[in-house]
Amino acid sequence: MNEYLRRTQFHNGRRDKDRNRAESWKWDARMEELAAMKGSNPALFDQMSPTALMSLGYYEHDKKLAAEHGRDVTNGGK
Repeated sequence: MNEYLRRTQFHNGRRDKDRNRAESWKWDARMEELAAMKGSNPALFDQMSPTALMSLGYYEHDKKLAAEHGRDVTNGGK
């Protein structure tokens, strides 16, 4: 079933999920602080909840996609 869904075309073409995620990325000061904590305070970082770690993972992935698609991801994403 998944193979059929993967090959599905929309009426106006295939969706570019990476581009959509890159366009919707917004700079978040709290996520930037959590990312900085990974290097500055690894003991506290290891004690973070799984939900916070997952959120940070999604944030960092979307930030990487935004940078790959030409968006400025530094200085508050302005």
